[in-house]
Amino acid sequence: MRYRIFLLLFIMLFVLTGCAKTAGGSDTLQPQASISAPAAFEYGEIDSILDNAGPLYTYLLYPHTGIPAIDPEITNWASQLYENAINDVTALAVTDAEAEGELNVQYNSYLLGGAYAGIEEIGSYINSGMAHSLDFFKTFNIDIAGGTLLSNDQILDASKTEEILKLISDKLIAIYPDEAGSLDGLDMALFDNIVLTHEGIKILIARGTILPTYLGPQQIGLTYEELGDAYILPDGHAVPPASSEQYPGEASGQNPGGDSATIPPPIDPNRPMVALTFDDGPSAATSRILTLLKENGGRATFCVVGNRVENYADTVSQASAQGCQVIGHSWDHKDLTKLSAESVRVELEGTADIIEAANGIRPTMYRPPYGAVNDSVKAVSQELGFSLINWNVDTLDWKTKNADKIYAAVMKDVSDGSILLCHDLYDTTADAMERVIPELVAQGYQLVTVEELLSFSQESVVPGNVYTAR
Repeated sequence: MRYRIFLLLFIMLFVLTGCAKTAGGSDTLQPQASISAPAAFEYGEIDSILDNAGPLYTYLLYPHTGIPAIDPEITNWASQLYENAINDVTALAVTDAEAEGELNVQYNSYLLGGAYAGIEEIGSYINSGMAHSLDFFKTFNIDIAGGTLLSNDQILDASKTEEILKLISDKLIAIYPDEAGSLDGLDMALFDNIVLTHEGIKILIARGTILPTYLGPQQIGLTYEELGDAYILPDGHAVPPASSEQYPGEASGQNPGGDSATIPPPIDPNRPMVALTFDDGPSAATSRILTLLKENGGRATFCVVGNRVENYADTVSQASAQGCQVIGHSWDHKDLTKLSAESVRVELEGTADIIEAANGIRPTMYRPPYGAVNDSVKAVSQELGFSLINWNVDTLDWKTKNADKIYAAVMKDVSDGSILLCHDLYDTTADAMERVIPELVAQGYQLVTVEELLSFSQESVVPGNVYTAR
């Protein structure tokens, strides 16, 4: 009964439903051994709700637009989603002390000229008391000049409903010819989640809404040419040329830290050293941290999420040029212990591929999301030649989002050989690094990469092994 109540609440709030299992019968948030295209971050600055400690492991990303009438709508949606899920896991823990869950939410944002923006949130939720994972969508379409959210009837002409439904039906029948009978009596009310993109309108359909649940969710694109005069936004659909200048991390068109990189001096093995590591980027905050490292003669390790790298390729390249290390943190931050071995393999290799494309260096290490590891993950890592890097000092920057508390956490627990966990998604972390980095240097610590730190360890680094400190 508790599961049904929670499911109903999510359907009401977020148009969500689900059923996802691997062929082997184990629940997973990503049953297929495939990865999605790199994310698009063309509008807004990234914001997030992270929880690395459990029992609800959370990676929830959403954009901050800077528009007063819109940001509360998006933030409240994200906060309510997280609150519902954490309450659900907490209730489950009353009868199951080991109850846990995972909430994973990604987004894409599309900028159409300077007039409009479309935002799509796509996510999954599962807990240890559920038989199936849940998929959900949420979209926001923005009139930038007006500072308001657009309703669907401001985008599509309601008088053209029959023509629009015919387009949708034809697309679905082309993909699922055996399901033509399921499409009788379509209603636009079934297609609440639409998003503006460069090519046209994307319609996100939760699994089970109109087609059988086992077919999964659907995403149907209707181009502006196909829609014709059914698309009614007054300024048309002007699309800027594809350019990294659209992306918040690359907006200046300049490399972070300057055009030329300065490699820090050689490491003295007789002096104390620590490895700062930054998860979940790259982002706009990464550039600030790179500048601080350069100014203080330090290096760090950036554990990047694969689907973010293409948007910040220059940042990744600059990090390597400064002597920093860039390693993977999975493609989309899903708990690898919940995936099949083949899905883990694809997550790791896909992330390594896109890092290598950005900086010419293929990593041999990665950090597992949430630090979660099991025998299957270790075995795949060994097969692929990857070592696993965790940490022994957690700054809890993802939780406090307070520069003073982050600084205090570092200084309280740092010692020679430490691997420190930070996140370069947050301005508050970059703010803290303005004090942390110079202070560590002043105390005599060398700021090195994880690879450099472990090279001075008495044990050799072995693929498939997990390392938390020197």
